[in-house]
Amino acid sequence: MDGEKTRTKESRDDAKEKVFLPGTDPAAVCCFTGHRRLPEEFRGKIEEKTAHVVDVLISAGYRWFLAGGALGYDMLAERVVAEKRREHPEIRLILALPCRDQTGAWLRLPEEERSRNLREYQRLKGLADGICYVADFYFDGCMRERNRFMIERSSFCVACYDGRRAGGAGQTWRMAVKAGLKIYNTWPNGPTAVPSAKD
Repeated sequence: MDGEKTRTKESRDDAKEKVFLPGTDPAAVCCFTGHRRLPEEFRGKIEEKTAHVVDVLISAGYRWFLAGGALGYDMLAERVVAEKRREHPEIRLILALPCRDQTGAWLRLPEEERSRNLREYQRLKGLADGICYVADFYFDGCMRERNRFMIERSSFCVACYDGRRAGGAGQTWRMAVKAGLKIYNTWPNGPTAVPSAKD
């Protein structure tokens, strides 16, 4: 029975990988990027701003929403899109994951936090309309390649970025600027001016 459940889950995941087609028009695609740690005092405002901009984007014709499956803002954005899909069944939540063993790095987290995040990660994968893996296994640079994958397929980037240069959110922000994407920052009092496009 367990083997049958595993094969069924793998079949569902395989089917989801085929949903996001290479020819999808970037004009209808938005991606998300943000920090893994969100201050509790900002979380409510960040979620409110994310929900608002997703509503605006849906009204403007955006139908595909790419998120990277990471802790923190990625998961918040994924929950927002999944909730909006109840009202707008035409939109699609696509997870662009760096590798199939993405959660391996979470082993360093405290056990309770790790278990909670793993459950939520699996729940959101189940809610996604499609899953794209950049690589089968982790390699140095696969997170960067995941970020590039999303930017190259999008015309809009919703960020949760506090302005620091280090880290994946800053890297993806600079990629988005360099690629000419429209950017909306949900971080309270976060940067709105265009930073250096130097990658």
